[in-house]
Amino acid sequence: MRHRNRLIQTPTVRMALRICAILGVAVVAARGWMGASTRAPSSGPSGAAATPMTVNALPGQKTWRGGASSLVFGANDTYEYAPNNFETQPLIQEQVKRAGITVIRTFIADPSTDVEIDQRVGAIERAGALCLVVLTNIDDLAFNTHLVRYLGPRCLMYEFGNEPDYNNITVDDYVAAWNAEIPALRAINPQARFFGPAVSYAGAYLDDFLTRVKQSGVLPDAVTLHWYPCYDASEQACLAQAGDIYNVVTSVRAEIQQILGKDLPIGVTEWNYDPGAPPPAYGNDASFIVPFTETAITAMIRAGVSLACQFDIASYAGYGGLDMIDISTNQPKPQFTTMERLIAQYRPS
Repeated sequence: MRHRNRLIQTPTVRMALRICAILGVAVVAARGWMGASTRAPSSGPSGAAATPMTVNALPGQKTWRGGASSLVFGANDTYEYAPNNFETQPLIQEQVKRAGITVIRTFIADPSTDVEIDQRVGAIERAGALCLVVLTNIDDLAFNTHLVRYLGPRCLMYEFGNEPDYNNITVDDYVAAWNAEIPALRAINPQARFFGPAVSYAGAYLDDFLTRVKQSGVLPDAVTLHWYPCYDASEQACLAQAGDIYNVVTSVRAEIQQILGKDLPIGVTEWNYDPGAPPPAYGNDASFIVPFTETAITAMIRAGVSLACQFDIASYAGYGGLDMIDISTNQPKPQFTTMERLIAQYRPS
C-alpha cells in the first residue's frame, strides 16, 4: 500500500520496471529477476492447480476445489480515508461475510491504542474472516511485541512491514530488523506465522532477502509480494496481463527453492489492476474488471499461491477507484460480486 490516495511519485528505475512489465518484457535486475509476462491459461474449479501449493501450511488454510487454497480469496482493509468504511460500517462487514472472504489483511498504525486495535480486528471478526496484521513499523519492537501479545489467538498471521523496497528501506536494514524481532515475536505466540518481505514487486530485493535469511536461519513462514501489473497501461494492454501473476509466482517459487533448498508458501498480499491514485477509470467497467479478476485469481490458483488479498474492500483507496464496495452507497462493485461468485464455485459444498 503506497498511500494510494496520493499521487505516486515513481523513481526512474522503478518506472522503467513498470514500463517493461506493461510491454511484457522480462526484466533482469543486477542480482535478481522478474517473472516473464506470459498470460497463463485459464482453469475452472474442476481443473487441478498446475503447481501444487504448500498444503495447508498457514493458519486456517484449507484445500478447496481444483486444489485452490481457501486463503486465495482474501482482501485488504487499508488505512481509512473516509468515515464510512469497512471498519465502521456493519452493512459492509455483513456483505463481506456473506460473500465468504476468507482472510483480511489490516494495517494497524503505530502507535494505536488497544481500543483502536480492537476496532480494526473486531471488524474482521464480525466479517467472519481470518486476520492478517501488517506490522507497520519494523523498528518498534516494543509496539510489535505488545500487538502480538495483545491479540493472542485472535490473529495468527503477521506481515513484517509493507513494501520496504518502495519505501527506501535497504535490504540490510530490513533483514537486521527481521532477525532481531521475528524470533522474539515467535516466542510470544508460537502459533503465529510471520511473513515477509512484502515487496512491491518480485525483483532483486526479494532475492537478496532470501539470501540473507538463509544465512541467519530466520526464515519466513511465507514469502510475500505485491502485484499491480498495469501502471499507466491501456485497458486492452492491462487485460492482456491479467494472467501474468502465474509466471511471476512460478519464478518466485524457483528462486525460493534455489536459494533456500526448500519450498515455502507464497502470498500475494496486495493485488489489483493498477496502483494509481486514482487508477484508470476503466476499472469501474464490468467488461474489464470481471475478466481481469477471474483471470488473475485463476492464475494464482494454478500457480499454487497459498494466500492472496485483493486491494481493497472499502476504504476510499485510490479515491474509491480500488474499493470493491462503494462507500457512498454500501453497494458491491463488479469486482466484489466476481470474487463472491468464484468463492461459491471453488468452496466445497
